Amino acid sequence: MSDLETWINTVKRQPLQMQFEDTVKLNYGKEDIDKIIPHRSPFALITSLTAVSLEHQIIEATSYVNPDDPIFEGHFPDMPVYPGVMQIESMGQAGLCMAYFLKNATTEITQDSVPVKGLFTRVHNAGFNKGVKPGDLLTIRVKSIEDDDFMGLMMAQVLLNDEVYSHSVLEVYYP
Repeated sequence: MSDLETWINTVKRQPLQMQFEDTVKLNYGKEDIDKIIPHRSPFALITSLTAVSLEHQIIEATSYVNPDDPIFEGHFPDMPVYPGVMQIESMGQAGLCMAYFLKNATTEITQDSVPVKGLFTRVHNAGFNKGVKPGDLLTIRVKSIEDDDFMGLMMAQVLLNDEVYSHSVLEVYYP
């Protein structure tokens, strides 16, 4: 089995482990997140950062699926479901937050924090186990697999009530 297959199988069904000795509980909201990633409304999808482990290179964030989002007018009027591409984007934004903490070797966000910029180069795998609905408060977990000044590779999950709703293995380029 290849590394990629192993990573995919890791994130498919079971939530990524988040409880480590070095896990730091966070209480960062949108104002703080704006300091570390370049996304802005209406495309800033991360609501809060709740925990991070620098040693294990994993982060936990939340994303509130606003029922008033106009996307639900067309996806789908009689059965609103949050698009998978938006779930993948949420995972990527949480991954950029993880990259910020790793690149700066800190769990702090300060007034002087500089946003990490990254662009998707690949979605190696994405799977959708259950439909995300308007009003859901999603937990997003992202584990860095590899990260340097040029590229990042991460496995990610969208969870609701500790169940995996979607998952992916993502690759990002840091311009």
